[in-house]
Amino acid sequence: MLRSPFQRFALALPLTVSCIVALVFLPLYREAETLIRTEVHAAIEQELLTLDAHLHARGMAALVQELDDRAAAPLDADAVYRLEAADGTRLAGNLSAWPAGLDARDDTWFRVVGADGQFIEGKVFVLFGGQRLLVGRRSPLAGFRRGMIVRLIGSALLIVVVTALASTLFMRYLHRRLGRLADDVDAIHRGHLSRRLRTRTPGDELDALAIRFNAAFDEIEQLVDATRHVSSALAHDMRRPLIALRQSLDEILAGPPVSEAVLHHRLGAVSAQVDQLLQTFAALLRLGRLESGAWAAPTQSCAVDEVVLDMVELHRPLAEAMGCSIVADCQAVTLHGDRQLLAQMVSNLLENALRHGAGPIDVQLRVAHDHADLQVRDHGNGVPDSALPRLFERFYQVDDARGDPGHGGVGLTLVRAIARFHGGDAQAHNAHPGLSIRVRLPTGGAGESPPAH
Repeated sequence: MLRSPFQRFALALPLTVSCIVALVFLPLYREAETLIRTEVHAAIEQELLTLDAHLHARGMAALVQELDDRAAAPLDADAVYRLEAADGTRLAGNLSAWPAGLDARDDTWFRVVGADGQFIEGKVFVLFGGQRLLVGRRSPLAGFRRGMIVRLIGSALLIVVVTALASTLFMRYLHRRLGRLADDVDAIHRGHLSRRLRTRTPGDELDALAIRFNAAFDEIEQLVDATRHVSSALAHDMRRPLIALRQSLDEILAGPPVSEAVLHHRLGAVSAQVDQLLQTFAALLRLGRLESGAWAAPTQSCAVDEVVLDMVELHRPLAEAMGCSIVADCQAVTLHGDRQLLAQMVSNLLENALRHGAGPIDVQLRVAHDHADLQVRDHGNGVPDSALPRLFERFYQVDDARGDPGHGGVGLTLVRAIARFHGGDAQAHNAHPGLSIRVRLPTGGAGESPPAH
C-alpha cells in the first residue's frame, strides 16, 4: 500500500497544505473572536454609562421607563436588560428571569446560556438602593464559531480535492518524464553508448540533471572507445613481437642440434624480446596510472639537471656502441617533481633519438622566467611534417618498417604524460636535420593530472 513515492507524495501534499491552512487559520480565528468579544464589552459598557446617566439625571423612575421603552421597541434585537429590586422582583427589562447561578455582585462580567439556548454576555451593576441592573447582549460568537467551522471544513475539503488532483496530475507528468529517462538509461545499459537522455529547451531541474548525466555518459563513451582503441592497438602492436618470439622458439625447438654457446646466444635473444615486451607493458601501466590520476603528486624538490646528466651517462655506452655521441649542456634547474618519472621521461627521449635518429644527440636544459626547457635533438632524417601532430599518440609509429619489432610505440606518449603530470607539455618539430623534441616544465609547482587522450 502506497509503495510508490509518487502515491505518497500525492497523499502527503494535500494533507500538508490542509495542516498549514489550519495553522494559519487558528490564530486568525482567535484574533477575530477576541475582537468580537472586545466590541461586545465596549457596547455594554457604553449602554451602562448611558443608563447610569439617566439614573443620576432623572431618577429611578426614568431608568425604569427607559428600560421599558427599550424592551418594547428595541433598537438592538440582541440587547438584554433586567432591573430588579433587592428582593428579586422584576422592575423592568426584556429578560424574564435572573440567570440561574449568576452572582449579583457589583461590576461583575458574566457569560451564561439564556432560555432560548443562546449565549448571553453582560455585566451586573448594583445600584445604591440595592437594586440590580443587568445589561447584556446575545453573543454572536456562537454563530460566528459555527460559521467558521463550516467554512473551515468546506475549505479543507476543497483544498484536499484540488491539491490531490493537482499533485496527481503533476506526479503522472513527472512519472512519464522519469520513465523516458529510465528508458534512455536502459538503452545505454544495453550497449547503445551513443544514446543520451532526452532534454527540453528551456529546461528545468530534471533537464539540468540529465545534462550532467549526458556529460558523464560522454566521458564513459570516450573511455570505452579509448579502451577499445588501446586493446585493438595493443593486440595489433604486440602481434609482431609475439610472432617473432614464437618463431625464435620454434627455430630453437625444430632446428638441428647446436652447440651450447649457440643455444645460449639464441635464448639470450629470446630473453631480450621478452624483456622488451615486459617494458612495453610496464610503460602502459605507468601511463594508465598517470592519466587516471592514481600517481601521487610530487611534494619534494628535484634537481632536473642532475636527472638529465645521470640519464645521459647511463645511455652513453649504448650510444658509443651505436657509433653515436651525446652532447649535454644543462643549466641548474630545481622544481617540485617526481625523480623517477623525470628520469623515465629523459630516458625515453634519449632512446627515441638513438633508435630513430642519428648522431650527435644534443641535450640542452635551459631556465626561462617561470619554466625550464629540455630539448633533445638528433641529426637524422626527421619525420614528415604531417606526422608531427601524431608523434605523441599511443602506439603511433611514423614508419613501421624502420621500427624495432619489439618497440611498443608508447615512449613519446609517456613523455608527454609525464610532462603534463608536472604541469607542462611536450612538442616536436623538425630541426633540419633531425627531429627536436622540447619539453617545457613549470618551475613553480607540479602535480597536475594530465588531460585524457
